Amino acid sequence: MSYRFHEDTGDWWVSIDEDKYGIGYWPKSLFTGLSDVANQAEWGGEVGVHSGQKSYPFPEMGSGRRAVYNTKRSAFFQHVTVVNEAHMNVNPEDTEKFYSWEPLYLSLDEGYQGDYWGRLIFFGGPTSK
Repeated sequence: MSYRFHEDTGDWWVSIDEDKYGIGYWPKSLFTGLSDVANQAEWGGEVGVHSGQKSYPFPEMGSGRRAVYNTKRSAFFQHVTVVNEAHMNVNPEDTEKFYSWEPLYLSLDEGYQGDYWGRLIFFGGPTSK
C-alpha cells in the first residue's frame, strides 16, 4: 500500500501493488493546513458501536483477535511507507511507538522487516476469540 501526493490536483492517493491499483484518495480540501508537505505521520485503528447499541459483544477489528507478532494469526499491513519531499515512497525513520491503554484492541509496529515485508504493522481485537 502506498500514498502519493498528486502534484496537479493536490490530492493524496492510496494504492496497492506498487501503485498499480488506486483504491482511494483524500481530497486536498480535507487538509487545508497540509497543502503539500507534512512533518508527521500516524497509523492506527478505531472501532465503535452505534449509539444505543449494547457495548457487548465488542466489535471486532482486524482478524477479531488481539494482535500478536504473527502474520498467520493477526491482521497486518506490510510495506507501510511515507512520501518524502521528492514525492517518493520511503521507509519511515526515527519513529516513536504509542500504545493504547485499551486492553481489548492493539496495534503493534514491528518496524522494517526487510524487502519482503517492509514495515510491518499488526492490529486486532477484541480478546473474546
